[in-house]
Amino acid sequence: MSEISAPLSTSALAKALGKTTKQMFAELESLGWIERLNDSWALTNKGQFEGGKYRESQKFGRYIIWPGIVVEHKVLASPDANLMTSSLLGKQLSLSRKVMDRLLTEIGWVEPARKGWLLTLAGESAGGHQRENPATGVPYILWSGSVLEHSVLNDWAVELKASVSKESFCCCDGHKVSCEAERKIDNWLYLSGLLHAYKRRLPDAEILFSDFYLPQYHLYIEYWGEGNQKEHLSSKMKKKDKLKTLGAKLIELDDEDVANLEEVLPRLLLQFNIET
Repeated sequence: MSEISAPLSTSALAKALGKTTKQMFAELESLGWIERLNDSWALTNKGQFEGGKYRESQKFGRYIIWPGIVVEHKVLASPDANLMTSSLLGKQLSLSRKVMDRLLTEIGWVEPARKGWLLTLAGESAGGHQRENPATGVPYILWSGSVLEHSVLNDWAVELKASVSKESFCCCDGHKVSCEAERKIDNWLYLSGLLHAYKRRLPDAEILFSDFYLPQYHLYIEYWGEGNQKEHLSSKMKKKDKLKTLGAKLIELDDEDVANLEEVLPRLLLQFNIET
């Protein structure tokens, strides 16, 4: 049996194509050949059509093998087939596409263009590849699988997904907030490029502090939820009444809003002509 016709495991296929195993699984998933089911990889109908089969092993259990000829498949062998979009990159790091784009901007690997994205020198060094849509001319970026192993990207991803300390909820911009919900709000504001203060004193003789304040827009954001129980309800109500007395712009968020920040906060900000 020739080498090219010998069946290949996904890791062997990755090696044959000069890719990482993690990247190979990501590509096959994006192509719709495999899907994640119950913490393991399963073949889709499309994957079976491409020749994928299951093999049983006493040592490794059930795993997927591919016909050796698949290394010549045009979608795998093409120059960009081993590269990832920011959306796929975000999926590998359990981050949404919008958060991924903001994170890449914050790190300094990409810059927003009027339409699309431009790669920086730092981004190119990290494994980015500038491309352009031939029909529209819109620039976009693809990423090598090696970027998933980059320490800077992984450190930021960890920072976004988990608190540094159980006692002190640390944010990407250095703010130390009082609960996980506030950390999510703070990180969202920071990665959206919105200048903000945390626990900023209200402009009044009485000593009251807002949860968040956006000085460029004179806008206050207050979080009402389980994570903010340390602050007494009476104090929160007093603060809300004071903001109304001052005629201040105010956005109020609850736990359900925090769970859907990507949808909720842009819509609420837009009411004050703030685009993100």
